[in-house]
Amino acid sequence: MSEASVNVEIFDTTLRDGAQALPADHQFPEGSKPEIAEQIAEFGVSVIEAGFPATPGDAEAVAEVARTVGRRDYDTISWLDGQPRERRLTVPVIAGLSRTVTSDIEATWTAVQSAERPRIHTFISTDQEHMTAKFPGKSPQQVLEMGRAAVTYARNISAWHPGASVEFSAEAASTTDPAYLERVVKEAVLAGADVINMPDTVGQRDPFWMKDFYKRIITWTMQAGGATISAHNHNDLDNAVPNTWALVSAAAEYAHENNRSVEVQLESTVCGLGERAGNANVFPVVAGLFKFSPDVQVPIRWQINPDRAVTTADTVMDYAGLPVPPQSPIVGGDTFVHRSGIHSDGVIKGGHAIYTPHDPRFWGHSESARHEDGAYQGRAGKAAVSSTMVGA
Repeated sequence: MSEASVNVEIFDTTLRDGAQALPADHQFPEGSKPEIAEQIAEFGVSVIEAGFPATPGDAEAVAEVARTVGRRDYDTISWLDGQPRERRLTVPVIAGLSRTVTSDIEATWTAVQSAERPRIHTFISTDQEHMTAKFPGKSPQQVLEMGRAAVTYARNISAWHPGASVEFSAEAASTTDPAYLERVVKEAVLAGADVINMPDTVGQRDPFWMKDFYKRIITWTMQAGGATISAHNHNDLDNAVPNTWALVSAAAEYAHENNRSVEVQLESTVCGLGERAGNANVFPVVAGLFKFSPDVQVPIRWQINPDRAVTTADTVMDYAGLPVPPQSPIVGGDTFVHRSGIHSDGVIKGGHAIYTPHDPRFWGHSESARHEDGAYQGRAGKAAVSSTMVGA
């Protein structure tokens, strides 16, 4: 019997990567992180990165998320190749980010340790330009040792907690010398990292390159003893979502070729909030699992509550005082609106699937299609403008 499969966890960093990129007048209100985390947990994500505890003011907010959301069961649907398998009660992992500095790691552990499944997420830059700028006078070997020591320390101080895990990120991994990166990855696994995260920090790669890259990372990780492989992609060239899906594709290919299970993690944020052009948007990342997983060589498993997508987007963005962009994939208000006569006519005659790749109601919209007036609307569409629901 084949053991080949890919198990996917969704990691949400809206409260860390998303929050740090918000302008001063759109910061999440003080004390709101537990409420936002609650919304994200109800969406069904596996891991919530609640903040950067070494940042002044963030430690208590992260600790409150750990004490509340990190100790509650959430009713979540598990999926296999786009089909629901079972409902299960799950407690999300609560993570905090730290540099490879002892005081950062200690602050993070203090903040997250009350969670049922706490995680220390430590990172260091491995790209040569990053190392030269951030660690002047240090050699690549010394930087590698800093990463290894951080993972070892994080593992040691959390060892008493049965649900604890450690994640290691090689910042700017996608532009790091491959031979050096292999050493970094293997040392981190051997030091005890449960998750190896490989960011495309400045969004410089394409999904074809990233698939090959992830395949190498999976191979190195397995050679060192195994760990979950994670993707964290930025959207500077609008490739964050396809670059993230590339990990699933690479993992499926590796699993098929080696007849084994591969654990992956997809890091993302609500509506793509994040530095510069943002992170991978969690909603199309998840939608890609539903749309594309039946076409890969092995079974793909994940958990999420898709009918909570629209509510999650609206609520979280409202905390930031920002609208959900109308054309934001999956959750935007225009994603099921038709203002073209040709489109309206097709939907009226054939249902929403004629011009929509999914049923919007699956994601929490109230209608499958809406017709609105526009310069290119036709007679049938104009007649249907007042309709509250069209197509099934």
